[in-house]
Amino acid sequence: MTTRPRIDGIDFWRGFALVSIFINHAPDNILGYLTHRNFGFSDAAELFVFLSGVSVALAYGLRFLDGRVWESMRALGRRVFTLYWVQILISLLAVIILIASATILDDDDLIDDDDRDTVLGTPVRGIAAILGLTHQLAFFNILPLYIVLLLATPALLALARRDCRLMLLASAAIYVSARVFDLNIPSWPVEGGWFFNPFAWQFVFAVGIAVGIGLREGGMLRDAWLFALSLAFVLGSAFVVTNGFGLVPDLWDWARESLDVGKTDLGVLRLMHFLALAYTIYYSGLTRLLARTPVFKPLCVIGRHSLPVFAIGSLIVTVDQVVIDTYAPAVLWTVTILAAGIALQYLVAHVLALRAQKVRVASVRVPQA
Repeated sequence: MTTRPRIDGIDFWRGFALVSIFINHAPDNILGYLTHRNFGFSDAAELFVFLSGVSVALAYGLRFLDGRVWESMRALGRRVFTLYWVQILISLLAVIILIASATILDDDDLIDDDDRDTVLGTPVRGIAAILGLTHQLAFFNILPLYIVLLLATPALLALARRDCRLMLLASAAIYVSARVFDLNIPSWPVEGGWFFNPFAWQFVFAVGIAVGIGLREGGMLRDAWLFALSLAFVLGSAFVVTNGFGLVPDLWDWARESLDVGKTDLGVLRLMHFLALAYTIYYSGLTRLLARTPVFKPLCVIGRHSLPVFAIGSLIVTVDQVVIDTYAPAVLWTVTILAAGIALQYLVAHVLALRAQKVRVASVRVPQA
């Protein structure tokens, strides 16, 4: 029973991350200005990757650390395969939606984009690149990162089995090397690298694994001074991103050009902000306070079924882009479309939760019978 609030908390924040990602990806919506990326250097992507690490530690790490290595690796392999076919499916469906919309609406602007033209201009090469994960459509690039991180998980867990500090030190060394030597997985056929550089983003994932192991072993360090420093950094970040709360025009524009806050290679200040924000939330007990609000349980349901929710959300965003680009609806309509998309994601998660509950009940009744 003591672990239940922690699991609910993880589900809640994962649901929060998914809804935030959905809102941020949807074009021309006023709600995008309310997400926490507008009040700090980091955004929901860091939260999603961090919680993925925590979940991996809780779902597979304990078996690995207990010596059930092959059992853990088989489970990881199944998860990687699931993520892979979902990534391929939603990418191809998004291309089909865009082609069909461009044809029906006679609007070539819907497919006039480097990401899309790579597939449409040379379909064989484009589809081969999607299958190989070397080409990723915009807003469809976080699952490939997750796949690579899961493939690296056995090595991280092997180090954690010796000492979590050793794992974090090795992960930090890879992060620094990626930043210093510009390491990234190359994209193809479009030149460049992955939008989410796995060599950099693996550090957030490794921190999540360490936190997940720490939660199972009795909780994390609670230090008042560390909380004060974290809170100060979070407030300072908010000051910069909001242009000094409206008092210093162009401050954020200057910071983006001068400070290390890039997303692809996980800028240092971006990383520091997320870690400070996560510790501030943990120390303050904010999750327990939010557990009393009406949004807690719905977001928990969404978070427990993150993969189908993310897949549905990605396709809704694709349709939303078509609607916005074609009809340019008023603000009220864009908010309505967004709210309907969130409601549909919750409905999908709720149906899956009910089905899972029926399976659990049936599995209990059969042995009793």
